[in-house]
Amino acid sequence: MSLYTARVNFTPTTVPDGAIHIIGSATARAALCGFNISSDATPVEQTGEYQVARTSTTGTGAATPTPVKASNFSPAAVCTLAVGTFSVDPTLGDLLFDTSVHQKNTFRWVAYPGREYHSAPAANAGLLIHCISQSAPHSLNVSAEWLE
Repeated sequence: MSLYTARVNFTPTTVPDGAIHIIGSATARAALCGFNISSDATPVEQTGEYQVARTSTTGTGAATPTPVKASNFSPAAVCTLAVGTFSVDPTLGDLLFDTSVHQKNTFRWVAYPGREYHSAPAANAGLLIHCISQSAPHSLNVSAEWLE
């Protein structure tokens, strides 16, 4: 298995709004190993609620960067990415994780080895880290690491 990373800086325009969507396929499943949520906005008393969920569609309108390999010896990623603001959000499936984060904090979640969150083995199935509410709009920095 190879490790890949992605990062996005954005301000959700409407909530819920996706941050990072890792999209697998019928032959490649993503296994979310960890993610960070932080903000580079001027610190004030704001909060947001964030979830990780399985998805069954890709959604539209988000940027599609190339995943970054954690090792030069890894092959090109099979999973694809969509990051930032979506015009149409992916269709949500199983809710895997939910947390609220104060804007002045940095939140990091790391899976215990063997306990990663896996996407379903189907075309366009994936894992979405998204913001479901904010007390006031503010900039977010979200990063994720996954195995394929």
